[in-house]
Amino acid sequence: MKIRPILMKTILSIAIPLLLTALFLAYLHYKFAIRSWKLIIHAVLFGLLASVPLLLLNEGTILKGIYELRNLKRTGFYSFVVVGFGSELGKFILLRYYFQRQKSFRTAFDGILYALLIGLSFSIVTLPLFMSGWLQGPANTVFLITYPIANIAFAVILGFFVGLGKQRQNRIVDSLTGLGAASFFHGFYFFINLTNEYLIYALFGGGLIVIAGLLLLKSLNQTDDNNQD
Repeated sequence: MKIRPILMKTILSIAIPLLLTALFLAYLHYKFAIRSWKLIIHAVLFGLLASVPLLLLNEGTILKGIYELRNLKRTGFYSFVVVGFGSELGKFILLRYYFQRQKSFRTAFDGILYALLIGLSFSIVTLPLFMSGWLQGPANTVFLITYPIANIAFAVILGFFVGLGKQRQNRIVDSLTGLGAASFFHGFYFFINLTNEYLIYALFGGGLIVIAGLLLLKSLNQTDDNNQD
């Protein structure tokens, strides 16, 4: 019996972030001498709960009767407030109020590490909801492939600033900067996925990768400097 395309996409939407999570955990195992996996496992498990604010905001749009994206105003609100802010808020709460308080969490790189694990777990829950139609969104192949990767980039941005706040004792400003930046990029990513402007999509994707790469490189350099001290 032929599997329906929507079912196949839903299966792939679970398998892709699961595979990326497994590969990242394997990388951590072979690359670093990790003494305790407790917080890493917590990041993976707690990340599954990071979608709660997104789901609550989504239900709010249904109750308010603004769920249907009939015009640009509704589309922008759903993209930036519901999806962008709602998605990053759950990750931020976990990162800022649980992981940042741990003694082993000291640098921007630590923030990126835990944010990546949270973001990948977040994708395991939310991507199938988008692809199955439970959450409103572009259930196409491009979104299916790029969504987990985009969440990695958002995690680098969020994790860098939350970790930087712990590193230089400027937690409020840096944390809110991370939340705001990650929410904006997430919202803009979702917004352009609702259009067919592939040139803007390509430019945005390239810029996002560059920004995330530079922040990751900077966090690694800061970690090396701290080790030398």
